[in-house]
Amino acid sequence: MTQTSAPVLFPPFLVATDGSPSAYLAQKLLVMIAQSTQSQQNVNGRSIVTVLSVQPRRSSRSKRAVPTQPSTQASLSTALTETTGQEPLSTAANAPLEPALESTAAIAPTPSADDLTKMMEALPPISFTVQVRQGRPAIEILNCARAMKAGLIAVGSRGTTNIRGRLMGNVSVVIARYAPCSVLVFRGAVMPPEAEPNLHHLLLVVNDSPATRQAIEATRQLIPAGVRQLTILYAEHPLNADYLFGPFATPTPSWQLNQSLQEAQKEQSEAVLEQTKTALSASNLEIHTLRQTGDPGPLICQIAQQQQVDLIVLGGNAMQRWLRFPSGEGLFPLQSFRRSKQPSGVETIKQPPALRNARLSAAEDYTLHHAPCPVLLCRSTSGQI
Repeated sequence: MTQTSAPVLFPPFLVATDGSPSAYLAQKLLVMIAQSTQSQQNVNGRSIVTVLSVQPRRSSRSKRAVPTQPSTQASLSTALTETTGQEPLSTAANAPLEPALESTAAIAPTPSADDLTKMMEALPPISFTVQVRQGRPAIEILNCARAMKAGLIAVGSRGTTNIRGRLMGNVSVVIARYAPCSVLVFRGAVMPPEAEPNLHHLLLVVNDSPATRQAIEATRQLIPAGVRQLTILYAEHPLNADYLFGPFATPTPSWQLNQSLQEAQKEQSEAVLEQTKTALSASNLEIHTLRQTGDPGPLICQIAQQQQVDLIVLGGNAMQRWLRFPSGEGLFPLQSFRRSKQPSGVETIKQPPALRNARLSAAEDYTLHHAPCPVLLCRSTSGQI
């Protein structure tokens, strides 16, 4: 297995935060990764990390505020402080009461530029810039990443429990689905904000797809960040010869055929594991290999839980389709799902759907939703800077 010549994780890095504990932990972990890769590449005095906060636009319904009693407002602020471990960054004079009672996250204010600066100054020193935008969080984050040609996007994941979230996905999954670069999703929000994430034990998921090369290269870049133990997992689907030949084309294959196919699959997986282990051999690094058969998504999460790993590294879907102009001149920015009405008599320009042909594999989607630790989805990009 040949290694990639270009780095997978390169500056500038983008971290999107909404003030939640998981976003703050993602911010800490990204700074750790940025510091380890800073010495590997020449940044020429540029800002390595960009911290982005997106303020959602208020709808006409949300503007009709319901006045609250001072005691109620104080109790909500106290509940937010006990949940997040931080004082509210700002408070609204007339905040709706019912949405606030539904979820603590609904009343959490969006960090301002000063708040983002204070957060970064409390972390290990690194060059950074701050941006505050207004709009839909996922779309603004993706547009910012494309504009700055980011090498890695870091977001927090608090999970989505409503029906719309289960069908459409939360912001972190949307970012992982359509991002043009690698994505770091910090899961495991049960950790307190004052916790210090680390990269002592990594779980590297490999297979025979070209996307594994990006995952191996990213793991190699993360080793200087304090990696001590590495578990390499090859999760393979159960082999069923009936699906290979079709149930109506041939009779049921004999056990000799099944046995030979299983042996060939085992040889291939062991060869990939051995090549990966050789490519990542380093001093003072403990490497273990695992070959498991079953549904890859649940297997990855199960092994990560059993091994108590600090980060899951897996390659992005090789069938990813980038969102480009019909003429092929670069990526076009994502627009809102709602199309603005054109005046009568004005010819409309037909554009391809903004979110077409961008998908996650079943294993990636399951891991992003159920992983017990942060997940690094590695993608190659032509936007090296």
